[in-house]
Amino acid sequence: MKRKEFFQLVQPLTPKLYKFAYAMIPDDLQAEQLVIDGLNAFLLNEQKEIVGREVDLEGNKDFQILGRKYFKGILAHISSIGVRRSAQLSHQTKAGLPENYKAFFALEPKIRAATYLRYISQLSVDEIEDVLQIPRFEVIEKLHNGRFLLLNDLNKGMYL
Repeated sequence: MKRKEFFQLVQPLTPKLYKFAYAMIPDDLQAEQLVIDGLNAFLLNEQKEIVGREVDLEGNKDFQILGRKYFKGILAHISSIGVRRSAQLSHQTKAGLPENYKAFFALEPKIRAATYLRYISQLSVDEIEDVLQIPRFEVIEKLHNGRFLLLNDLNKGMYL
């Protein structure tokens, strides 16, 4: 695959990647850097497969399948880097959190990632398992905890 083909494949995915990165670290500059780092990590890990692959840009179905595979691979790198980095940057990002989403950003990073991937990106539990690289039961647990904590926070706000 040539560089042009790779960027043609990844370019439509970038808005979704940036939104996920912002969900991991709610700071524009840090989210942008997280996407860049995730993309670089993906390219380093998959370099042999990407360079050796022949891609038919006219074969729309193959192009979509490959795009989905790369999307999940890049998300996996963004999530693993983002979980580590969000712990380091938590004190910096707390001040600028959007008021309407404080409950979401207060969630633990892996719970936030699983919740975002399931309900915003519409990934299945199996796909989330691949992206977050955790067992299925843990994905289900994180989704349950995320829903519980968000609903609990919503209910608290209704009775104040």
